[in-house]
Amino acid sequence: MKKLIFLLIICSCIVVGCASEDFKVYRTKSFQYGETVEIEEGDKLQLFKDSLYLIPEVTFPDNNLRGQVEFRKIAPNLLSEKSTLLELTNLESSTVDLTPYSYSSNPSGEITIFNPHKQVGIIESPEKYIPISPKMKQEKGDYIGTGTFTNGENVIMFFEETNGIYTLTRWDKQKKINKEATLTAITKEKNLSVENMAVFEDEIYVYSGKSNKVYIISQDLELLHVWNIEGEMRKVVPDKWSSSVEFAIQRELHELFIYNYVQPEQGIYKITKNGLKKLEYGQEKYRDMYIYDYDNFYSLFENQVIRTDTEDIYQGVLMKNGDYYFTTTKDFSHPQKEPEEGKVYLNKVSKKKLPSFLDSLKSKE
Repeated sequence: MKKLIFLLIICSCIVVGCASEDFKVYRTKSFQYGETVEIEEGDKLQLFKDSLYLIPEVTFPDNNLRGQVEFRKIAPNLLSEKSTLLELTNLESSTVDLTPYSYSSNPSGEITIFNPHKQVGIIESPEKYIPISPKMKQEKGDYIGTGTFTNGENVIMFFEETNGIYTLTRWDKQKKINKEATLTAITKEKNLSVENMAVFEDEIYVYSGKSNKVYIISQDLELLHVWNIEGEMRKVVPDKWSSSVEFAIQRELHELFIYNYVQPEQGIYKITKNGLKKLEYGQEKYRDMYIYDYDNFYSLFENQVIRTDTEDIYQGVLMKNGDYYFTTTKDFSHPQKEPEEGKVYLNKVSKKKLPSFLDSLKSKE
C-alpha cells in the first residue's frame, strides 16, 4: 500500500527456477553497541508475531512454478535456530517479488507476493499462504491492506478502482472468505478513501485521507468508532495510492499511534478507546521509547527525530523487548573497513545500549 515502490525496490527478488545453496553458519562478532553476524546476500528481515526471521530468495526446487519460501527463525544470539518451508502454489512465472507490510513499526506482519507487478497472494505466517485467484482480482480489484486476528482468521481489503469500491473480507483458517462487506456499507459514508489499514487487538483500523477520519471496525466487520483527524494532519493531501499518514505500534508498551512521517512536527497521536489523543512529550513512561519508521527513530519522550545512516542501515525492526535488529552492508565490528561486495550483516543492539547507539548516529548528522 504505502511506499509500495520503495518497498518493491528494497524487497524484490528475481529468481530462476533452481534451489538455493545450503544456509551457511557464520560466527557472531561484537561491536561497540551490540553483536553482528554475516548473512546471505538477498536475505530479507521479517517479523511475524514477535518472532524474527530471515527470508532468502524464493526457490523452485522441482523446476516448475511451485515456489518455496524458506523462513529461518533468528534466535537472540543472531543465529538461525530452525527453518520452515512454505509452498507458493499459484505463481505464473519464476520472477517473484516479496513485499513485507511489517517493516519498522507497522502493526501488520504479512508479506504480499507479486509475479512481476501482479498480485498473486499473501503470506500470513511461515505456515500460511493465501492465494488470490485471477477471478477474485477481477471481481474485487487489488488488495491494499491486510491483517491477522488472534484466532487465526485474516482480513484483507480490496479496492476495485473502476467503481471506487473498497471491500473488507474476512478469511477463515481454511483460506476461504466467510464474511465480507463494502466499506461504504460498514461506515454509511460514500466519500471515502483508504490510505492505511492495520489490525490491532483484533480490531481493524482504517485511515481515510478524504474524510480525515479513522474508522475502527470489529472482526465481524461492524463499525465500532469513528475518530476525526485533528490539527495540522487534516491538511495532508493523499496521493492516489498512498499517504504520509500512517499507523505505528510501540511494541514494548503495546500502544497504537498515528502520525505524519513526512512532517512529524504535526504531532504523534495515540489511538485510545475514546479517540485520538495528541502525545505530550516529557512523560516518564515514554523515556527511551521509540517508534521506528524505515530510516527514522521517533522519540516519544522528546520532540526528536533520529535519522539512521541509510547507506549503512537498510532494514530494521524494533522488537517487543526493545532490542533493535537491522541489516547492513557494513561490518560494524570493523567500522573503518569499506563494505565488500556481496557481504551483508545482521546486527543487534540491545534496549540498554540503544540510546547510546542512537546518540552515535546523531553525531554523524
